[in-house]
Amino acid sequence: MSRAIVLLIVSIGLGSIGCSTRQAVAPPAPVIMSVALCPVPARPELPQVDGRLPFDSPTNIEAFLERDDLYRAYIQGLESTMECYRRQIGGTKWE
Repeated sequence: MSRAIVLLIVSIGLGSIGCSTRQAVAPPAPVIMSVALCPVPARPELPQVDGRLPFDSPTNIEAFLERDDLYRAYIQGLESTMECYRRQIGGTKWE
């Protein structure tokens, strides 16, 4: 029993020697860049779809087409905002 304890202590000691000789590698410091705020589009208010009517009713089709236009304009505004920030940091175009 005492021989097992001695072997355990020796193995712990030998194992810790290898760990203590390694130097920790510090990650590089973050780069802080100052950027100006870019304009962000307001979230659009979407027209409601009438659930009592079929989806292909003229009223709902008009609402869907208007929602589509609003979504496209909002996405274009968000992409312009991202492009504004990209130009400030000198990066490549977002893919």
